[in-house]
Amino acid sequence: MKTLDSLYAEAADWLKQIRKSGLVVVVYHRDSDGICSAVMMSKILKYVGCSSVKTIPCDPATPAVTPPLMKSLSELQPDYLIFVDMAVDQDPNPLILLKQKYDTKVIVIDHHPVSMDLNMIEIKHVNTRSADATAYLPASYMMYRIAGKISTELAKDYSWISLIGTIGDHGIDGCQDLVKEFSAAYGKIATTQKDFAKTKYGKASEYIMSAKAADDDGIEKARMILERVISVDAFLASEMLKEWHAEIQAVINYMVNNFEKDAELNPNANIAIYTIKTQIRIESVVASIISDKFPRMTVVVCRESGDRIGCSLRNQKSVDVGSLAKTAIAGLKDARGGGHPQAAAASIKKTDWITFKNALINNNTRYPAPTKK
Repeated sequence: MKTLDSLYAEAADWLKQIRKSGLVVVVYHRDSDGICSAVMMSKILKYVGCSSVKTIPCDPATPAVTPPLMKSLSELQPDYLIFVDMAVDQDPNPLILLKQKYDTKVIVIDHHPVSMDLNMIEIKHVNTRSADATAYLPASYMMYRIAGKISTELAKDYSWISLIGTIGDHGIDGCQDLVKEFSAAYGKIATTQKDFAKTKYGKASEYIMSAKAADDDGIEKARMILERVISVDAFLASEMLKEWHAEIQAVINYMVNNFEKDAELNPNANIAIYTIKTQIRIESVVASIISDKFPRMTVVVCRESGDRIGCSLRNQKSVDVGSLAKTAIAGLKDARGGGHPQAAAASIKKTDWITFKNALINNNTRYPAPTKK
């Protein structure tokens, strides 16, 4: 069985072999971990001499290869395609098509539960779960380790970017080696996830998520700013990001403060379903904050948008919400769902809401959270 270290080395070797004149497309997940992973990837690609790099955020509704994304990729016809923080192994067919039609070389760097080993179809698949099924190591952390296999100085210089993404994905407690090495280089500021969230690096993660919620192109604008600045202080100095953060934080605080009053509580099933009424995409942030307060409860925060309902599921201790989401969408047409044991998402048609909600309530106790061996 492969080790985590060998996986990082394999990814580094793949990246070092990219033809310098080839078109490289990087597709990333629309969250703090995804952005930081994409920026770390751009630093690596620049270091190894790649001159033509295009970056694309995934579809807002799902971290998968959707028809619009496939259309963009088909138009670009990249020589190399890199996915970071995206569980594209759930449906590998678009990747197979790209390989066959354009001879595109593909690598997937991810930490979500594995649906399929893409290495079997000659797609480089670097997923920490294949070495340790219980490991929770965000993609930003993976990129730090991969960078270190290419250049220790490269990893050190940009460790602050990986730190932001790891905080944003609630992964600090499982990535203490990153904390130790960052502290040795730049001074100790915190050790736990809870304490790091209160630092300027935690605020930078908040800025990213606020950008995602405030503007349709906010996530890409935040990525571009993060890519060109030289420090977290410079990132936090962006007036646009400051304004977005203040605007979105006020709405988030309102929704969090009204959770216990407005949520539908199901004490027998230990689940709370909270529908927030806003046009702003903040369900994932609200769910995470509430889940920190109630770590053993399944928290489901939902928001209507057009003819669909998007939901973010969280449970820090007792239930595998990734499995719960997949079960709840079973049999529903044009529904998507899945994710990590502690954090997941789902998107369904409004007409399927009652069926979906009942499935969540009825199945919440079926999936105990996995434990470390």
